[in-house]
Amino acid sequence: MIRKCLSLCCLILLPGLLSGCASFSRGITEAILDRDSEDTRQCWITGREFAGLDSLFEGEADGDADTGSPALLKVLKVHGIGLHQPGYSQPLLNGLVSELGFGSMDETIKTINLNHPLFPDGLGILRVHRYMNLESSREMLYYELTWDSIVEREISLLDFDNSTEASVHRTEFNHGLKTFLNATLPDALLYNTRYRQPIQRSVGQAICWMLSRRWDGLPNDTEAICDIDSDDHWSKFDASSFAIVSHSLGSRISIDALQSAISIMSQRPNARAIFEKAQAKPIYIYLMSNQLPLLQLGQPLPEVHDQVQSYCSLEGDHYDERFFESLQIVAFSDPNDLFSYAVGPDYINRYVDSRLCPKVTNVLIQVASTKSFFGQEIANPLAAHTGYEVDSRVLKMLVSGYGKSHGQDEVKERCEFIEAIPGY
Repeated sequence: MIRKCLSLCCLILLPGLLSGCASFSRGITEAILDRDSEDTRQCWITGREFAGLDSLFEGEADGDADTGSPALLKVLKVHGIGLHQPGYSQPLLNGLVSELGFGSMDETIKTINLNHPLFPDGLGILRVHRYMNLESSREMLYYELTWDSIVEREISLLDFDNSTEASVHRTEFNHGLKTFLNATLPDALLYNTRYRQPIQRSVGQAICWMLSRRWDGLPNDTEAICDIDSDDHWSKFDASSFAIVSHSLGSRISIDALQSAISIMSQRPNARAIFEKAQAKPIYIYLMSNQLPLLQLGQPLPEVHDQVQSYCSLEGDHYDERFFESLQIVAFSDPNDLFSYAVGPDYINRYVDSRLCPKVTNVLIQVASTKSFFGQEIANPLAAHTGYEVDSRVLKMLVSGYGKSHGQDEVKERCEFIEAIPGY
């Protein structure tokens, strides 16, 4: 029986493993096509209720009547492990545009080649899309960061191991598995080496451009530096609502970059003025297949930790020193995703900088279908790792949120929700 179950698992994994990361999208498609007519995938949510991107327009829904400026939302996408090319997040962007009801777009996609004097080889590519509704009362700037060019040359050391010359004596299945591991594990390993700083700097620059410029002020088709250490850029801090959507390793990188940014900003002469602009704004970070606990292993604690009540409670001693009104972390995890980890409240208090005022919601959601073989439920872990951004329920929660005051009925009907009592 064990041998038969192992064989069936191999058959399920084989199509995705044989061609490594190139088969991710195919694995997602197969997962969608293989679903039964009745979708029985489940969803369990624990933690704070959370708002979606749509609610970040509230209070400015009709834009600024005096200037004619639309209500503005900024969304940054940060990828994780594996090779990515600019345009990799188009499926997510298409889903957001559809759910938010945008009917027009700027025909220009602005491209910034991120640079910095400390890293002359470059820090990746930031592409910015602009979408509007037909009434021109709402506008979204979508920032897609591609950072893996930073480690591309280093990872090329494994090219020979992927070649026919090196793999000729491997079985077909094992070669597929080895190719998959070679394409995914190096990023996580390299992030804990000398590449940690340039990767964080890449995300930091993307955040800097997002916070310090609107569409007309963004450069295009050029190398440019938005120096997070520069008073000039931060003096132009734009208090528009913004959110981060990350995947896999990108979740760890995004949190680290935010913590690094506030540590730098807390030392700037004009920090107080910038804090006052940001303190009334919540920031949302939606983590898909997040790896925060795994990649915290062996890392130092943040500069300010175990002081959430002091910084985030209205009665707290350091309430006026917080950076944002709150950082709402929404962690999406498929229970069959081998690369994803739930985030507990104890983790948030100790391992996320208290000045960010973090809150957490765990969304345990089956994005990959399960199949029954000889009484055993089996799901493709590749589809479970890569299927979040094309799952309609995930998209609807990104846009509408979830809870008593948020969310769409069709999602609520299929999710169990245990709400956490706020501690602050």
